[in-house]
Amino acid sequence: MPLKGYKIFIDPGHGGSDPGAVSGSYEEADIVLEVGKFLKTELEKSRATVQMSRTTDTFPQLAARSKASNDFGASIFVSLHVNAGGGTGFETWIHDNASSNTASLARYVNNALVGSLGKANRGVKKAPSGRNGTNIYVIDPKNTKAWAILPELLFIDTASDRNTLVANKQKCAQAIASGIRSFVNTLPPIE
Repeated sequence: MPLKGYKIFIDPGHGGSDPGAVSGSYEEADIVLEVGKFLKTELEKSRATVQMSRTTDTFPQLAARSKASNDFGASIFVSLHVNAGGGTGFETWIHDNASSNTASLARYVNNALVGSLGKANRGVKKAPSGRNGTNIYVIDPKNTKAWAILPELLFIDTASDRNTLVANKQKCAQAIASGIRSFVNTLPPIE
């Protein structure tokens, strides 16, 4: 199986007292937790070893999320989020100092999401440069040793995006897993 030997850390963003972006009765924290659980199942089908930063409605501190991934020895870190701000489509964030492998992983995952759900491709974006100098802690290579990406799964405050996302959480997870498998297929096999 293509992911045997890989340790993948899934970080459903927000949680607990931090719902993330909210639209009506929908909360980002709940959506990404469901997607994360589906993603864990999909990756385990491909024989990856998977750990999650949270499996319930809790809020692990950002440093704890990175530390858990590092302690686990993850090679891939996926921080799941839902966008807001009135746009549409998928984008995936990486750090300004990310490796070429991280950039490649982000492209594969983002393209798989776009291909699967047919929404706009907003591309791979870099932080802090693409966020007015604001860093994203968990994808910073100083904090998280794995190839770390942060997919933004559509826009919770755009009705068509939200409806697509709510109806296709498992499909999003399958697309992310497919993107990870495609990326891993470009690497030398693990001995």
